Amino acid sequence: MPSDTIADRIISAGWLLSQMDIAGGSRACRYVGGRAVTVGLEAMAFKAPVYIGDDVTIYTEIVRQGRSSMAIKVQAYAESRTGSKPHKVTEGVFTFVHIDENGKPKPIKETAKPVAAKKGRAKASLTDIFDHEPTLSPGQELSLRTVPFPRNRNQNGDIFGGWVLAQMDLAAAVRARKYIGGTAVPVAIDAMTFHRPVSELNEVSFYTGIEKTGTSSVTIKVEAWALREDLKKYEKVTEGSFVYVAVDKNRKPIPIKPVI
Repeated sequence: MPSDTIADRIISAGWLLSQMDIAGGSRACRYVGGRAVTVGLEAMAFKAPVYIGDDVTIYTEIVRQGRSSMAIKVQAYAESRTGSKPHKVTEGVFTFVHIDENGKPKPIKETAKPVAAKKGRAKASLTDIFDHEPTLSPGQELSLRTVPFPRNRNQNGDIFGGWVLAQMDLAAAVRARKYIGGTAVPVAIDAMTFHRPVSELNEVSFYTGIEKTGTSSVTIKVEAWALREDLKKYEKVTEGSFVYVAVDKNRKPIPIKPVI
């Protein structure tokens, strides 16, 4: 949809991540016959953009299984309605955990046939819990604050991890464009781990910082924090690094001339 674009009819990476998480989550829920929540995402690279009007097809495959968790490989292909051949946009391995009605890990009854998959290391982070708003590190700033809506829930009432990913991408895009002073497009995402879930009653804040820069790229570190229902406790949900590249009107990489 036009509302999901970032520039020049390019669909945001956050929208695609959200759809991939939904597809993977649906596969996970069907497989376990109950609830499954997103707990991790391996590093991903974007091979090509998606434009308004493209047909996007998402494929899922269970590649690993643990006692209560499963890794699902999700591939996204795009095809222009003008008749071009389908091309792979990106792929990633999402990890889901089967949970019971109390939100506790629950053993999976069935066993998936193991399939070799690219291994990635999720970057661990401190699972902080504060009774006040997080203290910002030098160079860090609040880029986005929002709340999830009922439509962001899956069939079991949990907020999609993809919704959090989409908001993180939006926050990173805001910071990248602010830093570059022009158009920036996403090209990669670091591995991530979800430490805690988000509910529709939470206020979620996204803090960003410039992690490193290249000739035409900037890496933005994004932290997601949830203010819980009691309006007193702040918990870190996840964090990750998003790589953006500065591009010209022809979508070719250009050197960065920082404006801030």
